Amino acid sequence: MSKSLRRKTTALLAAIFLSAALWLLLPGGVGSAHSSLMDAAPAPDGRLAVAPSAIVLQFNERLEDKGFAIQVYDREGLPVAKREAAMDADRRSMRLPLPPLSDGSYTVAYRLLSADGHPVRASYVFTVGQTTEPIRGYVSASRLHEEHVLGDNIPYWVVRGLYFAGLLAAAGWVGLRVYAAAVAERIGRRYGLTRQLLIGFHLLALLLLAWQDYGKLSIGFDDSERLDLLFGTSIGLSYVIAIPVAAAGFWLTGRRRAADGLWIMLLFGAKGLNGHAMGYAAPSLTYALDMLHLVAACLWAGVLLAFAVAGPRRLTDGEGADAARLSHTAFVAIVILAVSGLATAALYTNGFDRLLDSQWGRLMLAKTGAVVLIVVAGAFVRRSLRSGKLRRGSAWLIFDGGLFAAVIGITAVFTYLNPLAATGPLFWHEKVDGAHIAAIITPNKAGTTNQFLVAIGGLKQVSSTGNKEASAEGDDGPRKVTLRLQPIDRPEIAPIDVPLAKVPTEGGPGSLYDYNYATEGSYLALPGKWRLEVRVQDKKLNEIVTVTSFYSDNETER
Repeated sequence: MSKSLRRKTTALLAAIFLSAALWLLLPGGVGSAHSSLMDAAPAPDGRLAVAPSAIVLQFNERLEDKGFAIQVYDREGLPVAKREAAMDADRRSMRLPLPPLSDGSYTVAYRLLSADGHPVRASYVFTVGQTTEPIRGYVSASRLHEEHVLGDNIPYWVVRGLYFAGLLAAAGWVGLRVYAAAVAERIGRRYGLTRQLLIGFHLLALLLLAWQDYGKLSIGFDDSERLDLLFGTSIGLSYVIAIPVAAAGFWLTGRRRAADGLWIMLLFGAKGLNGHAMGYAAPSLTYALDMLHLVAACLWAGVLLAFAVAGPRRLTDGEGADAARLSHTAFVAIVILAVSGLATAALYTNGFDRLLDSQWGRLMLAKTGAVVLIVVAGAFVRRSLRSGKLRRGSAWLIFDGGLFAAVIGITAVFTYLNPLAATGPLFWHEKVDGAHIAAIITPNKAGTTNQFLVAIGGLKQVSSTGNKEASAEGDDGPRKVTLRLQPIDRPEIAPIDVPLAKVPTEGGPGSLYDYNYATEGSYLALPGKWRLEVRVQDKKLNEIVTVTSFYSDNETER
């Protein structure tokens, strides 16, 4: 094998390895969509001595002022509220006034659209009257804002990846005529054909993504409300603008450079209406950063495509100024990408607070690592370019393209996830050795009384013949169930054992959980990060352990 071929093979394998390594971050993880429920009054699974006067739901991001609703149902399934829910001026909370309620269990059902385009539909249960037997709703912060198991949503991530790739490729290629017209003229007919193909690819991916998103958004809405979704929400306007603009690219682009630039900015302007930028407290700031980030990504994509389609040799004919200019443009684009991306991430995460505690944050770090490698690859590309040894199949060009694909893959997923670590009511579920264990803490507020519930299901022993026997614990359930809390921020404080008592299994997914153990008290005395450990011991002294971490904030931090 020649030295050149070895270099190309090594770079290609490195790019494939990096892409695979980054993709392995996705399956199995849980990422929450927006907006996240930060506080609910009454709390999910809460027990109240006095009936509440209203339902108040608070979220971590701005909400759309269209398509939201709250309803409360009694134990017979009849609605109890006669008025409609209203949204507060900050667009982060919803309120539904309630008439006087008698003792009993009530179900709260709500729906909303976060300002970044994500639909939320959820429900939970609360109980009025201390003597009323509660109904366990098995609710959680994650479930209340549409829990996403990333490995189960791969088809959707693929569609989003195709959309981002098509958007940047089409805009980047059209953009060549704006800042490097000589390159487009040198390629000639090949430039025009590639432009049409990339615009068509982008339009097809956009339509596919719009169809999937609209299917999610329109569930539960009648025809008149669907018009509000299209013309009265950020995500609706995004598609209303983006689709005709993308289609107009076939005729609008390739004629005048000003029209090319306008087409690109209209596409990016529409994209900015559908994403995290619109959910931030100051959307004009994050929207501007999003536009800057997209423009930089467009420049990088255009340079990569120029080297791939035209080839370095054609770009370096004559004085070679085109290739040098494109290389410099790509370097500037990467710098802008890094700066704008970090600035935006700092805003979304309150100064990178709890960055590693969310799937979004971990993917953000993976993307940052890929950008570092891109800078390294770019340095070698520029060195090869100066020495006149850069070719279309250059190992470093292949590596750079592989990194671009990896970044697109990460972007497709983490732009749909919540940048903030989940707070509010906690639900932790894990399947261990065939058993389902869930731990619920609600309302999960430090310094106040919380309800604690551990639910257990599937504790069956498998006999030597392969048949499931009766519960190894008998009818009385496990021998011992322990819930232990440890304040991670205060290691000098010993773990706190939360005393649990067996309670009847009422409602919820009875086929999943067989036993409930609950208590209430002020065991979360301090705000901050906590370690939760559940130990389940059966009659044969076999022990199952599950561990997770979570945040408990006090009232002033919410």
